Amino acid sequence: MRILISNDDGFMREGIRTLESVLIKHGHDVYSVAPHTEQSAKSHSMTVMGEVTIWRHDDHHYSLEGTPADCVIYSLKSGLLPVVPDLVIGGINHGFNLSSDTIYSGTCGVARQGAMYGIPSIAISSECDENGNYNFVSPSEYLASNLEYFYETLKGAEAFLNLNFPFNWNGKVEKASLGVIHYDDKFSIKERGSKISVKTVGCQMTAVPSPESEGYDMDSIVTKRGSASVTYIEVTPGYDKERMNKLKV
Repeated sequence: MRILISNDDGFMREGIRTLESVLIKHGHDVYSVAPHTEQSAKSHSMTVMGEVTIWRHDDHHYSLEGTPADCVIYSLKSGLLPVVPDLVIGGINHGFNLSSDTIYSGTCGVARQGAMYGIPSIAISSECDENGNYNFVSPSEYLASNLEYFYETLKGAEAFLNLNFPFNWNGKVEKASLGVIHYDDKFSIKERGSKISVKTVGCQMTAVPSPESEGYDMDSIVTKRGSASVTYIEVTPGYDKERMNKLKV
C-alpha cells in the first residue's frame, strides 16, 4: 500500500521513524510529511492564509512549517506527493491520546483530515514508562500486521480509527469507548507591572464515562489494565437529538 504518515511531535521523532521503518519492512511504500517542529495539542488547526514552507529531504520525506492537519492538506491538495495514498496514519504519538484528549490531539487531527478526504485513516499513540522510555516497535508491528484488515473496515466510513498502547502492553487489543477527561490545572502567576505571566505547573486529570460509552469500557480503563484500546471516531461532530428536539427557537 501507499501510505502517508505524519504526527504532531515533529518529523525527526522516534515514534514516526519507528513506524516508517516497520511499515517499509512489511513492504509498504511510505511517504512521511510531518511538522518541522513540535505541534502537539494543535488539534485540527490549519493554515488558512499566508505561505507555508515545506522542506524536501528526499522523494519520500518532507517536513512542513505548519500544523499536523496542514501536512495532510498540502500533501494531498498541492501536488506535493506524486501519488494519492491508500491510507493515512498519524503517529506514533509520544504519549496517549485517550477520550476527550482526542479533541486536542494533532495526531488525531492527521487521521481526521485524511478521513475527511475519504481516505482510510488511523491515529496511533503509545505510553511511556516512568523513566520516559517508549516501546514503539510492538505497536508498529501490530498495526503493520493488521493494516489490510483495518483498511478494508475503514473504506467508506466517515470515521477514523484511534489506537492507544500502554508501555507494558499485554498483547490484547480491546474495543473501547471515549470518556470525558476533566482537567484540574494548577497555575503559577507572576505580575510585573501591567505584564502578567501565567505558567502551568501541574494538572490533575479525572476520566468519567460519556453518555455514549454504554457497552464498552472507556479507553482509559482498557489501557490501565494493560490492553491496547481501539475506537472508531466519527469525523462529523454529533449532537444531542433529545435536547435539540426540546430546543425552543
